[in-house]
Amino acid sequence: MDKEKYKNNKPDRKLGDEWIDWDGTTQPESTEADYRVFLGLAILSTAVLIFGAALFLWLIYPRLMSAGSFLPKLFSGVFLVFAGVLALWLLLFVGAAIARRPITRLIVIPHLVNKLLDLVMTVGRVLGISRDRLTNSFLKVHNLIIRSKARRTEPDRLLLMLPRCLTKENFKDLRALRDHYGFHMATVGGGTEARRKINEIRPEMIIAIACERDLLSGFKDVNTHIPVIGFPNRRPEGPCKNTCVDLNQIEDAVKRCLGRETASDRLEIS
Repeated sequence: MDKEKYKNNKPDRKLGDEWIDWDGTTQPESTEADYRVFLGLAILSTAVLIFGAALFLWLIYPRLMSAGSFLPKLFSGVFLVFAGVLALWLLLFVGAAIARRPITRLIVIPHLVNKLLDLVMTVGRVLGISRDRLTNSFLKVHNLIIRSKARRTEPDRLLLMLPRCLTKENFKDLRALRDHYGFHMATVGGGTEARRKINEIRPEMIIAIACERDLLSGFKDVNTHIPVIGFPNRRPEGPCKNTCVDLNQIEDAVKRCLGRETASDRLEIS
């Protein structure tokens, strides 16, 4: 009897570390967000940062003046350069996301993108916007830019990373994609496994499927040296169990990384 009771009460999923606060409710499509959510907050966050720097300069300006005329000019010049370069980079970043055509590779500076992401997450938390929705929106923006500037990658230098919680049907279909295109595929249960696989395979491009929380932490670790295209999974039964992904999106991303023609390319040409 006790064994049967234990069997019935045994959890039917193994939660990842990022979901230890999960309350047991399902969240179908609850984190879905338009790419303009991130862009809007990016503009707001940058404006707040520039305003904060201007306010700091205004507060210390009297002390700078008391030390002579050189320091006020120096600090004012540094501020103007900082504000101008940051505003120009953000303008190019937003324009590239909207037009889906990056003007220059300098738009995707990994460390700068990570700093912008941290800033937006902080402002979003203050405004009560969930990090999952912001990550979902950010990935849409980043994928638009990366996939339009990605260089052609050989199949043996492309890695598709999967979570352990995908449905059996998704696993089967993704294995068929792997066999057809010849890229590497790995199922990982966390950051340590992911880093080990990356060190083993040493890919030039990574396509990652996971929940927004895992994608956010993994993205910030990897994108500084390897381009990452991330796709949040759908969780109709809650996190870490029978999740799924749009296979057409994954195949389209694989084709772009390999330099193959996609359905959207054909539509643009016609």
